[in-house]
Amino acid sequence: MKKETEQLWASEKYTVMAKGYNLYKEVQGLMRDAQTNADYEKVTMLIAEMKKKPFERRALCNTLEHVWGYFKKSAEEVDKEHFFSLLNTLRESDEEYYDETPYEIDLFLQYLLQKYPSEYLSRSTFIKN
Repeated sequence: MKKETEQLWASEKYTVMAKGYNLYKEVQGLMRDAQTNADYEKVTMLIAEMKKKPFERRALCNTLEHVWGYFKKSAEEVDKEHFFSLLNTLRESDEEYYDETPYEIDLFLQYLLQKYPSEYLSRSTFIKN
């Protein structure tokens, strides 16, 4: 159960972070302290509940900056400029909550992942494949 929960957390970490940083920290703490199958089951159920919540704009922007860290060393300047243009548009949006990552951003993340592969990010549910 421990290994499965750790794999689940690795794949859902950025999705949960984009729902709310406090939610991310809650799961991170539970993962750190988990010892029994019941503990890991609780984490699994909590992740499932959090996935139902909408993305918070501020948390989504923070998560995008974290994800950008996987690309920043290899990304061309044109890709960097486009990414931060999309991020700034999101930051300036009047919407506070999103049911999903805005389409243009999601599409660009897929492009970045294809152009600058990351095995870890490819397993993340945050970037749709």
